[in-house]
Amino acid sequence: MRQRRWWALVAVAAWAGVCAAASPTEARPFRGSTKWSVLLCRFSDAGTPPRTAAYYRRLVLTRGSGGLADFWDFASAGSLNLAGSVVKGWYRMAITAAQGNALDRTGRVEACRQAASTAASGNYTVPSDHLLAVVTFPSIDLFGWTGGAYLPWDIDVGGLAHEGGHGLGLEHSFSDDPVYQNASWATIGEYDDPWDVMSWANAFRVPTLTFGDGPANLNAFHRDRMGWLPRGRVVTFGADGARARTLTIAAVDTPATAGPLLVRVPFDPADLNRYYTIEFRRRAAWDGGLPADVVLLHEVRRRPDGVYASFLLRERTGDRRPVQTLAANGVRINVDALSGTTGQATVTVASNAPDRCLQGFVWREARPADRVCVTVQTRADTARDNAAAPSRRNPAGGPFGPDTCLPGFVWRDAAPGDHVCVSPSTRTRAAADNAQADARRNPARLVFGPNACKPGFVWREADDRDWVCVPPAVRQQATADNAAAASRRAPGGGAFGPDTCRPGFVWREAFPGDHVCVAPATRTAAWNDNRDADTRLRYP
Repeated sequence: MRQRRWWALVAVAAWAGVCAAASPTEARPFRGSTKWSVLLCRFSDAGTPPRTAAYYRRLVLTRGSGGLADFWDFASAGSLNLAGSVVKGWYRMAITAAQGNALDRTGRVEACRQAASTAASGNYTVPSDHLLAVVTFPSIDLFGWTGGAYLPWDIDVGGLAHEGGHGLGLEHSFSDDPVYQNASWATIGEYDDPWDVMSWANAFRVPTLTFGDGPANLNAFHRDRMGWLPRGRVVTFGADGARARTLTIAAVDTPATAGPLLVRVPFDPADLNRYYTIEFRRRAAWDGGLPADVVLLHEVRRRPDGVYASFLLRERTGDRRPVQTLAANGVRINVDALSGTTGQATVTVASNAPDRCLQGFVWREARPADRVCVTVQTRADTARDNAAAPSRRNPAGGPFGPDTCLPGFVWRDAAPGDHVCVSPSTRTRAAADNAQADARRNPARLVFGPNACKPGFVWREADDRDWVCVPPAVRQQATADNAAAASRRAPGGGAFGPDTCRPGFVWREAFPGDHVCVAPATRTAAWNDNRDADTRLRYP
């Protein structure tokens, strides 16, 4: 239940900071096996390491041990596993600890990789499809990058999950506190979401029986970013036109409980990937170190490097608790109640997003209550027409009463009773703008979260957690294959159990356990789509 600075345990040399920030390039959304090669390397002047390779196999690979494999299974709701990973070593490096301290971080990693590849006891080359973790004795550094991690010999499972998270492409988490700075080299707000493992330098933690401190879980934004939340359990508030509503949400770690696991609340028409998030966290399991059950509000926004990150909204005084009310950017959120017994919380949300225009459009304001979205030029023309209205009416009235227009003008009819006199072409434009009103309004309906696809692609949706972006025809094929699944299974089962396919069909394998029977070419296409998934995402 405590927080502490992890880097106090590590001698950091030649590069200030605990962790290298992850690269914007990452493989997501992700489901399946993440293979790690864990290399244990001791410096040439080191004695016998205190822990054996068997210890690290339990820490990293063994399910049911309370180690890393269990954490990622829980955090990903079964989407990620470490099958195919290996632990190798201990290897003796050709350099001393002092020489290792003198190297840059790339050099430190390569010194261990080289020791493994030339070991007299049997060399080992890291496969190209493996992530790399280097563990050293004695400890000289701790950092992670997209593709790997460099770790001290006495790493606990929380630090391992954090740096391994970087290996998977996860970013640090932040708060919105404008003065909080965790260390001199950290950016403002960095590491200031203690409810998230990606703030491990300043995070809540829970003791484990064998592997030291365990981490708080991932926040809901990070799980959403990795594609680990079911589509049907994520709500984008206002996308259906609702302006106010009370929602009952479920704790994000209790998927069997009814209610959304994540609520996105958009508010910025200029940036459709900027929004608030609402999640409920319970003090249980890997979150057993939290001080209490809590509803968390975050803002998702773009950092200066172009990558989107989550910023926990915190109070500015006292112990800086997570805010429980919000009134900003046309959004109001209030946490009404929460129950650890039911695993649910109640929140009230109101937003003006459904009335706002898409980027590039503004309210016409032919009348004060006119919220039809038009171009900036059309609004300016409308204001001029309103100003000129008296001069365009026939002073003597006429067949249409006192609002009869002078010859050459007609009523605008932007709304019932709109008798401002305009040119016929302006009335035609007003009617056309009215017809386009819904298409130009409510940016919330175009907010699709961190796995939004680039133009020309849509989610495959082979199941409720399939966020892979594909051409529209592929989604149609997936829908058709799902519908035909029962007819393509061998009656009575076969060599592969009840899901055995009829001759000519194979399992699609778009994700682990995907036993829908398809043509072999469709399975190959699914694998290729998975491989290319991160290149089709709209946002880094």
